[in-house]
Amino acid sequence: MIKFPDWAGFTPEFAKSELKRLIPASEADFRAVEASNPKTFADLVHPLNDASRDLWRVWGMVLHELSVCNAPEWRQLQDEFQPTLVALSLKIAQSKAVYKLAKKVKCQNALEKRIASKMVQGAELAGVALEGAKQRQFNRIQTRLAKLGSDFTNEVIDTTDDEIADAKYVETMKFCADRATRERVYRKRIARAPGNAVRIKELLKLREECAKLLGFPNFAEESLATKCAPSFKAVMKMIDALDKATVKIAAKEDAELAAMMADAQPWDLAFLAEKLRERKYSYSEEELKKHFEFSKVLKGLFKMCNFLLGIEVKEVTGKAKPPVWHPDVRFFEVREQGKLVSHFYLDAFARPGSKSGGAWMNEFRNRDDRLGELPLAVIVLNLKAPDGKGRSLMPFRDVETLFHEFGHACQQMLTNVAEPDAAGINLVEWDAVEVASQFMENWCLDDRTGIKVPAKLKAKVRAAKNFRAASACRRQLSFAKMDLILHSQKVKDPNALKEEMFRHFGMPFIPEDRFLNSFTHIFSGGYSAGYYGYKWSEVMSADVYGAFEEAGLQDDKAMRELGGKYRDTILGMGGSESALEVFKRFRGRAPKIDAILRQQGLK
Repeated sequence: MIKFPDWAGFTPEFAKSELKRLIPASEADFRAVEASNPKTFADLVHPLNDASRDLWRVWGMVLHELSVCNAPEWRQLQDEFQPTLVALSLKIAQSKAVYKLAKKVKCQNALEKRIASKMVQGAELAGVALEGAKQRQFNRIQTRLAKLGSDFTNEVIDTTDDEIADAKYVETMKFCADRATRERVYRKRIARAPGNAVRIKELLKLREECAKLLGFPNFAEESLATKCAPSFKAVMKMIDALDKATVKIAAKEDAELAAMMADAQPWDLAFLAEKLRERKYSYSEEELKKHFEFSKVLKGLFKMCNFLLGIEVKEVTGKAKPPVWHPDVRFFEVREQGKLVSHFYLDAFARPGSKSGGAWMNEFRNRDDRLGELPLAVIVLNLKAPDGKGRSLMPFRDVETLFHEFGHACQQMLTNVAEPDAAGINLVEWDAVEVASQFMENWCLDDRTGIKVPAKLKAKVRAAKNFRAASACRRQLSFAKMDLILHSQKVKDPNALKEEMFRHFGMPFIPEDRFLNSFTHIFSGGYSAGYYGYKWSEVMSADVYGAFEEAGLQDDKAMRELGGKYRDTILGMGGSESALEVFKRFRGRAPKIDAILRQQGLK
């Protein structure tokens, strides 16, 4: 019988007692591995994973609670144990004994070689080669960076109320006809998390110090050492190419809005864009979302995945449903040809003040054939809570977000890799981890979802697909380039750099704007000097979808065959090979930029 986390009994008090028990036990088991004499990959890696698996799972549950049910008790627990756990993780990563063993153990195949080589690289990036004072300095910095990151996130949560939470804010900016209300809400949102301004400067300074201790010229170069992009220069070349491809089209898009209101301000633009889109394509977002009720969209997503990937998704309810952390959370099983392959939780609705904004997928367990464990994932969204009739109508962007996050989950849950260190999204380079998620967005309007949208309205939505696409692209480019410059150059005033990037890429702002203070992706998330990965992945993802276009999107047989190939390569192989090699296995060649330019009307 499969066991699942007991969220009902997972209180801060219980977590504290478990951490106190598991920390010394894990350290003792790790010391035993250090003292062993393994000859093979399995002799080293399996005991190493066994030594700390339970500890990191408990800590992962604590971090999850902080992101979805944030409360003072969980923060206090994090503050108490985070320094100890950072120190332990560094002790493990900096073990010279394990480092030497990883370099010499006998590997039986390419998968084991890849995992072992990544262990070696991870140890080197964790400072295994540092000695004495330099290693102590490195470790002090890592502890401080962990604290700064958690404080950064908490400040954003604390200063985000219901009015400026993701879904409500977007709705106000797009549909509120009262200009004064839009301005008030806009000003409130762009001024949040003021305390993070000081943290940003310290984060950047400490990241640079760490990078130099490891022998890199800056943190951006350190970050790129684990990515699939070949170099900093190659990333900048991509950004510049998309910059040139979009600048003239974006200028025309902006001119259209300017013609609608002579003195348009930043809080007017989303409202004007929505009015322009309604005028050009004869439908409104409000009209469209009536057809995207959450439960129907979810059913349509699962139906599409059944067609394309051959999987069956079924909700687990009643007594069979395991404990969850909030009454809104649902639980599902995934089967393939009748065989159970994975499970996932779905936490869909916003809870301002306790739940982080945005959307994400994470894993609680990875596939591990040795232990007989199946993948266990979680999908978190921030949709508008259901109305009095229990309905939650989704703006189309939220529909795309649901498909996007389920694309991540598919790569996690449908892995063919038996070793947990490379199964799912493990070892998938961070600048390729968005390929599977962005790919799924292409199927939101496919008739095979069964989501009932009038044919004329669906045609209008498809026609409007590239509405202001150049401006949207330039927004992402501004974030990507700003992130890379912040992490590769000494920037005295990060906010001034933000203004320079926003001006260059045509992003409107007012002097009071403090966007960086809530930019969790790069300051407390996993995208530090890696935000470019969204675009790098998008180029690859568009090229993957291009294969389906070439095969004929209306050809069911061709779609199923290609879907099976996609499932077995991009989804199934995960991190067992480099992302570029996996892409080549699917596409038969290296990625090209042509598909994204064509699909977004930029060519």
